[in-house]
Amino acid sequence: MNARDEFRREMNAALTSLASSIASKIDRNNRDLLAEFIDNFEFGVALEWLHGLTVSKRIQLSSEQEEEIRRLAQRMGLDLS
Repeated sequence: MNARDEFRREMNAALTSLASSIASKIDRNNRDLLAEFIDNFEFGVALEWLHGLTVSKRIQLSSEQEEEIRRLAQRMGLDLS
C-alpha cells in the first residue's frame, strides 16, 4: 500500500467516525453531503463542512471530538479558525 492509499484510508475512517458521532445532531441532508464528500476523497471539504455545521448549529462537542477535528485539520494542513 502506498502513502496516498494509507492517507485515504486513515482520513476515511477518522472522518466517518467523527461524522457518525454527531449524526444525531444534524439533519439527513447534511449527513448525506458529508458521506458524499468522504466517499469522493474530498476530506478537506468534509472536515470544513463538519466544522462549519458544529459552529453554525452550535453543536456541543466532547473534548475528544474537538481534539479529533484539530488533529485532522493539522494533518490536512487546514486552518479552521
